[in-house]
Amino acid sequence: MKILLNYAPGEEHLQALRAAAPGATLSVATDEASARGLIRDADAVLGNRYFLQSIDGAERLRWFQSNSVGMDLVLQARERLGNVTVTNARGVYSDEMAEHAVALVLSLFRRLHELRDEQHRRLWAPRPLPTVSGATFLILGWGSVGSAIGRRLHALGGTVHGVARTRVVALSPDGEEAVSAEHDWRTLLATTDCLVMALPLTRETLHIVGRDELARLRSSAFVVNVGRGKNIDQDALVEALATSRIAGAAVDVLDEEPPDAESPVWRVPSLIITPHVARSREERPPYKWEPLFAENVRRFAAGLPLLNVVDREREY
Repeated sequence: MKILLNYAPGEEHLQALRAAAPGATLSVATDEASARGLIRDADAVLGNRYFLQSIDGAERLRWFQSNSVGMDLVLQARERLGNVTVTNARGVYSDEMAEHAVALVLSLFRRLHELRDEQHRRLWAPRPLPTVSGATFLILGWGSVGSAIGRRLHALGGTVHGVARTRVVALSPDGEEAVSAEHDWRTLLATTDCLVMALPLTRETLHIVGRDELARLRSSAFVVNVGRGKNIDQDALVEALATSRIAGAAVDVLDEEPPDAESPVWRVPSLIITPHVARSREERPPYKWEPLFAENVRRFAAGLPLLNVVDREREY
């Protein structure tokens, strides 16, 4: 069995991979050219780097392990993937992304972006500020990230509803998850203080929030997006903010990253933008996904079911 690594492993991680599959041959791609050569007879590929550039040269590939959670870019190559099993890094970055989402929520509720733009004595002018405690949150995407966000907001005193693919859930006062009596999440928008989006990008979630959904929110409501930029109609969001249809928004993802200097997103003071850092870049090993990779290598070598297999039809 031959396994191609599209990243430079640290020694500890390399030893863990060898222990997981003692009989496997491990090769490391150092650039696109070496990846194209090594993928030809690889049974498995670990890591995103060089993968899409080299996939056409694979002759016996059976499994690809991504170090990302979102699969929209990989699945654009679904025709080239053939029958290759794809697994992702679901769950690896959930806590980190949840922390960032909560930071964005708190920034909006405490209006830190408005305070930043004020000058001198006006900073001390009395102003009312909403609180997370007592607020109602609707979280689109009740997966590992969305549920981690919801539980943190619940711990801060928020009322939380979460939207999964086939159900709407509510967290009880003691934090237990129960199926909500309300099955259409859009009917909850009218009583939502903050809409939080933690969705993958699929055919179903493309612009799932548009003008109609934003119009259902109260004028005091906020929107936070840490999923994918195209989950929300960006033009509709900018319009809603510019006309004070909603009170503010904070996004870690946009249609175009980074936005063009002339993009209208720069001209909306009630919009907080962070540069796609909810999952922050890891510059050197050890990487957070290393234990997942080693466990899936062990399973692959033993013929056991892999963790985090991506459903091609659902696209996540």
